[in-house]
Formats: sequence, structure tokens, C-alpha cells
Amino acid sequence: MGSHYNRAPMTKDKVLATATPAQTVIVQAGESIQDAIDSITDATSEKTYLVLVYPGVSRSYIPKDNVNVVFLEDMGGGGTPDDGSVTAAKLADALGAQLFGAPSITANSPTPGGTTANVVIQFRDIKGNNVTKHCIARVWISDTAGGDPTMQSPSGSEAVAKGFRLQTITAKIHWIWKSHSDGIIQFAIVNNTFPRTYYVNVEIGGQVYSRGPIQFIN
Repeated sequence: MGSHYNRAPMTKDKVLATATPAQTVIVQAGESIQDAIDSITDATSEKTYLVLVYPGVSRSYIPKDNVNVVFLEDMGGGGTPDDGSVTAAKLADALGAQLFGAPSITANSPTPGGTTANVVIQFRDIKGNNVTKHCIARVWISDTAGGDPTMQSPSGSEAVAKGFRLQTITAKIHWIWKSHSDGIIQFAIVNNTFPRTYYVNVEIGGQVYSRGPIQFIN
């Protein structure tokens, strides 16, 4: 009769490392999903949480907005998950539709003398697939990649092509955007002051992604 043994257990640290960038809460056997959900008091559309549930936990709970619950048991195998049953690939399959990955950002410089730079931001999941639903992001332009909002605003107001500005924090520079239903934010930076160099920065779930430089030259 052959023997059976589990490999090194999938620890909380390993799961957390694989499940980023969401705020993550682990629920293990003997703990309550509802207690974990109730302990989350600051979930918003810009700060979503993930509750990862180990096998042996009751599945009874009341959902809460912006808190996603995933059962590791549904990813294959029963008992305590090990490195063979809970892999990065399986987590990606289970969480791909719920967690954002790096967006695709297109921000090209205009030709010399040009005054319009088109910016396209496509939301993507953690597997790199395009997300086709309304999404929220903070967007700003800066003088360096990931830098603070620029103090040199473009001469013209941005021209909106897709999406909706929910809030303008600083005119021409810093906004909260809601994407179109296809997951795209699209606008143009309008500037006729030369020379100018900008970067586009997008904050999603606490992570900042940048594209540039966008150069306006005469």
C-alpha cells in the first residue's frame, strides 16, 4: 500500500504574496467568514478587499459591497491546501475576474508643433485580460514618472473621449475617473506651451502605474 504525504503547506504569507494587490484577509478553519467581513469597515470601489477562505469554514455569510470572497476549496482538492493544490496559476484563475492587474496605458507624444496628446487607459485583470465593465481610477499628470501632480498645467482643458470625470481635484491635472463600460478611459491632453514634458499616472487599488514621457515641442 503506497504512502501519501502533503508537501509544505500553503502558508498565509504565500497566499498573501500571490493574491496582491487587493487588501487581503485570510479565514482559516475554526474562524468565521462573517467576522472577517464585519471587521472590514473601509472598503470602497477604490479600495477593494479579498477574503480568502480555507477549507473547513462555514460558507454562510452576508455579502458586503467591495469585499470579494473566494473559497480555496473550490480550486481543487480538500483538506489543508498544499503547494500542489493551491498554485499561483489556480489563484490567478479564481481571482482574475475580481482583482485588477496593471492597466494598459497609451500616451504618445504629438508630432513637433502638435498640441494634442491622446491618452488611453484600459483596465486589465491580474491575468492581463481586458476588463469590460465600469471601473474607477485616480489619474494625474506629473513631471516625472509616479511623481506629484505637476505645477505646470497644460494650457488647455482635457478633451474627454471615453469615460466620465467623477471628480476634478485640480483642473487640467488631477481627476477621479469612471471608465466606459468597456473598461477604457480616453482623453486628450491639450497644450500649446512649449516645451513641456508630462507623465500620466494611474492609481488602481493602491498601486501606481505610469506612462511617458509625453513631450510637447515646437
